[in-house]
Amino acid sequence: MTNLKSDQTEDFNIVMENVQYFPPQQYYGTIVLFMIKGTAQVRYEGQEDELKENDILFINRNSRYSIRGNEENILISLSISSHFFALHYKNYFHSYFQSFSKELDKGREKVTQQLRHLLSEMIIEKYRDEDGSALVIQSSVYQIMLMMTRFFKKEMPMWEGAEANDERIARIIQLIEQHYSEPLTLSEVAENEFLSVSYLSRYFKQMAGIGFLNYLNQVRLKHSIDDLLYTTDNLYEIAHNNGFSTAKNYSAIFKSVYHMTPSQYRKQHQQANLIREKEEEVQEETRSVMESPAVLIRLAKYLDESADQNFVYDKAPVEELEIRLEKESDEKLGHEKHLVFIGELKELLNENVKKQVLTANQQLGIHYIGIRKLLEGITLLPEVDTDEMISTSPVYANSDLAIQFLKEQHIPLFIRVDYKEIKQDELSFFDRFDRFIQHSLLVFGRSFVGQWRVLFQGPNQKSVSADELKKMYLKLRQLLKNRVSDIAVGYYVSYDEKKDIISQDQHWIFDEAEKIEFISYDADQNDLIDFDKISDKDFIKSQDYIVDKTARLKQFLRKHQLNKPLYLNNWNTLTGNTRYTNGTFFRGALILRTVLALSKEVESLGFWINNELHEKSSGSRNILIDGLELFHFFDGKRPVYYAVMFKERLRGKVIARGDSFLMTENEEGYQIILYNEKRFNPQYSTDELFVQSRKKELHFSLKGLEKGDYQIRTFRFDSENGGLYKNWGKLNSQYGIDKEIIDYIVQTSRPAIELTDESIEGDWSFYSLLNINAIHFIEMRKVI
Repeated sequence: MTNLKSDQTEDFNIVMENVQYFPPQQYYGTIVLFMIKGTAQVRYEGQEDELKENDILFINRNSRYSIRGNEENILISLSISSHFFALHYKNYFHSYFQSFSKELDKGREKVTQQLRHLLSEMIIEKYRDEDGSALVIQSSVYQIMLMMTRFFKKEMPMWEGAEANDERIARIIQLIEQHYSEPLTLSEVAENEFLSVSYLSRYFKQMAGIGFLNYLNQVRLKHSIDDLLYTTDNLYEIAHNNGFSTAKNYSAIFKSVYHMTPSQYRKQHQQANLIREKEEEVQEETRSVMESPAVLIRLAKYLDESADQNFVYDKAPVEELEIRLEKESDEKLGHEKHLVFIGELKELLNENVKKQVLTANQQLGIHYIGIRKLLEGITLLPEVDTDEMISTSPVYANSDLAIQFLKEQHIPLFIRVDYKEIKQDELSFFDRFDRFIQHSLLVFGRSFVGQWRVLFQGPNQKSVSADELKKMYLKLRQLLKNRVSDIAVGYYVSYDEKKDIISQDQHWIFDEAEKIEFISYDADQNDLIDFDKISDKDFIKSQDYIVDKTARLKQFLRKHQLNKPLYLNNWNTLTGNTRYTNGTFFRGALILRTVLALSKEVESLGFWINNELHEKSSGSRNILIDGLELFHFFDGKRPVYYAVMFKERLRGKVIARGDSFLMTENEEGYQIILYNEKRFNPQYSTDELFVQSRKKELHFSLKGLEKGDYQIRTFRFDSENGGLYKNWGKLNSQYGIDKEIIDYIVQTSRPAIELTDESIEGDWSFYSLLNINAIHFIEMRKVI
């Protein structure tokens, strides 16, 4: 006697068998089939699917199904009774489950891995039959039920808008599904529920959105399809077996729904090889394979397939997005330039800094290297009195080596000149600066030096008059223009976006607009926030601070006829007190969204090359929040590095855009960048439950893709994949860590990558589960 046939009264049952033939059956519950070896043809709900190794198939309640398999197959079957399922999930009778694992959208791979893991674990525990095995099996059943309702559930159409937790309507639906083949009437159901017929009629239509008789007929029609396709029964027998009073009545109702007669439907859909042998002439053929050690070894691989089970309990809301591609779109991506600060020019003599510059230039593109303290620092060697024709201690020895490196990489200098640097010895400064420019022109050529940028920055205190600042700026500019006219000279403004003003000592720039070639400014969200506050209101208000300040500054400058390119030198997203939130507040999506928004608004965005030089330049050993660094101390790439890398990887024209995604088309195919941007008090990031609750799942349906075969490359960047400090925190010791550990942290702290092949017929759907502030980058490369 078969084990596959489940007792209708059992809560659940799991078996593993070789199935060569299993005749048509109905089970009042849900069945999960998992093929671990071989193949089988499964017929159910008017269709047929071939199960191959690793495939999972759901058979929904009360569906007629049958199985034909090859001689070597091994099939796991888990049956869960409707009573047991509904006892723990009130929506059970209002739902059905998406059937075939092969039909799942991309992004559900880990879900099916987890199902295989749990089903295999249940079989092994059943085989062991040890103390506690029953508890393990029952726990796995609950997890599978949870996964089914979380990832595979579909609402039944007639239940849209109905109250899912109404126990009375659930009982009535259950009664209909159990007795649909009998001459069931509204009055019988009303009597069973102690209701009047008129009240039940109104109640049922209000709750189900369809009349009682119409619903009953839909259930009967659904079950009659199997008889039409998989039996040779005549219409009278089919009508009688499915609760219809006569064959004529059955045909009329069938035609009103399917717009053809049952005979026409049978002829159109039934194939010769699907006509079944008479049930009584075919013997059921199944046999247990539990005693085979080889099978248990095969099952063991599924236990290792999904080690992480925590995702089962994610309650991230699913956001459904249907995207119709705008093929005629002419929107282009913005391309800001990247200004990378290193402190003093001599830092480029450090091989590690040079390596970081080379890496960043290759992947991100560096358009300027920013330096400070050119003359007052220690890059230029002191002049030595000597009677030599050519001094053996040349002043520019170090600077020449550094600038030669930049010239070879085609990266111009961005020199910041501070007012106080000039004022210490004005005559000496201009003399030395002029000689440096002359020397650079001679050694590196007018073409390269002409690409340089020089920024004049006034004092932080308003202790200098406007006339004084104007005089210094114009003198500096004239010196540079006398030597090489192509050098662009700009001015730093301190802009108050709330009052829409700049200080009085800066107003002279309106009169000298033609002599100012770019405007530099800073923007830091952290300046607005009191991080000791618990309320989120201020964090929400600051959401678009950097973009808003930029837009306001541009408008302010235009109003004063000073429409110049903007260089945003120092900026930052929310960080909080990083001494306490360091490593927990992942910011990838915050940075990406800001860069995307600014890319069309500014000429240049500034970054620091690494933490060490940033802190060294400021003279502080505290964690600074007045700028963003590309690298940590030991070559580890910080979130801003990968955020900018993904932005720079985007190419082509924008064909779709939304609050959480951007999609482009180029000559190779498509690119999609997804992000789960969440802004909140960074101190909350230490609360694991808070962080988990802000996950988001996106279900994309893309309409209008070019048909063909694609190679799909997916990068996942979040706190677990590419988040540097996660690994840093895991591999730490009070006794310190050595180079081996540091190298491992750096090498493993990178976005995860997946590679799959897809054949697309014009529409494509996929899921992405994004952790807080995560970025997913998808490249769809057309196979030529």
